[in-house]
Amino acid sequence: MVIARDLSGQRFGRWTVIERANDAITEKGYHNIMWHCVCDCGTHKDVRGKSLTGGISKSCGCLMRESVSERMSQHNGFGTRLYAVWNSMRQRCNNPNSQAYENYGGRGISICPQWDDFGAFRVWAESAGYRDDAERGELTLDRIDVDKDYSPDNCRFVDMRTQANNRRQSITVEHNGETHPLSVWAEILGVQYPTLWKQYKNGQSVLNK
Repeated sequence: MVIARDLSGQRFGRWTVIERANDAITEKGYHNIMWHCVCDCGTHKDVRGKSLTGGISKSCGCLMRESVSERMSQHNGFGTRLYAVWNSMRQRCNNPNSQAYENYGGRGISICPQWDDFGAFRVWAESAGYRDDAERGELTLDRIDVDKDYSPDNCRFVDMRTQANNRRQSITVEHNGETHPLSVWAEILGVQYPTLWKQYKNGQSVLNK
């Protein structure tokens, strides 16, 4: 056998290395150093050394199976529109790499512990009037007090206009002596709010049209 660093007794994910196993030769003649391992679930298997040290193999497969099972049983809604709402909320509060983090988690906005579980969030959402068949923009997750956390007593589902008016930096525009938030102008002009907001940000004006 080829001499290799002894991995006996070491842990890699859920694998515990027991001893060196017989090396394996591939059809193309490559020499793979193998190690006999036992998974935390009790499964024994010979695993390629490079797969262990490279983090490629972390279990016999039980880790992925449990993850999928937990996701489906705990969330029971993965891939749905409401799940996307829940996940988006978590990203902007918990993920520093999220573009929205600065205005949420970055300034101390957090999520109540019970909403770490999607099932609990779904129960609250349905009791708060959420419907999967609602039109886009009709029911959006909104914090009543924008300086407080996401929790049942500070959240509601409202339309996009109400949410826009409740933002910390709601855009207001003056035209012909009238001053309204951009969302109100969108309604007055019969223009979709996202369209008007994009034109406003690009320095264009639809108020004179």
